[in-house]
Amino acid sequence: MRRRLETVLACLLAGSCTSPATSLAEDLCHAGETTYFSCRTAPGKTISLCGSVPSALQYRYGRAPKVELAFPPDANDGLRQLGYAHYTRYQAERTEVGFSRAGVDYAVFDYTEVGQRTAGVHVTTADGSGHEVACAGAIRGQLDTLGTSLRCDPDNALNGGACR
Repeated sequence: MRRRLETVLACLLAGSCTSPATSLAEDLCHAGETTYFSCRTAPGKTISLCGSVPSALQYRYGRAPKVELAFPPDANDGLRQLGYAHYTRYQAERTEVGFSRAGVDYAVFDYTEVGQRTAGVHVTTADGSGHEVACAGAIRGQLDTLGTSLRCDPDNALNGGACR
């Protein structure tokens, strides 16, 4: 209860939430962690990137308190195992944080095109079939804040085949 009250107060003071109930429901992060990205999906599950950069970062998917997938298993390995990609042009910005696990590629995405924001996670299996789990509702956080902390992903097309 105390964490919930502290989160509500911090959210209100920062002016970064639409409503305390919505913000609290869309978070798989623990006390002391920063929510770099979080949203709820249509099936009622949550996608989150949580940690305390520059020391730890972890992708989490599921419903609180049961997280179905946490990668990497040790959040302290996150900065080494998660890759960053970013592309921008007039009225468009695309950012992804990705990783591979057991032959499956995951890319948490946050795109803005002509003022419309979409986000979620792209999942691509080893045979090349893909699936998108889209955010349905409020999107918290900004993936682009991770650009200076994560390794550049040279294989991601958003980076244009080169990392600077």
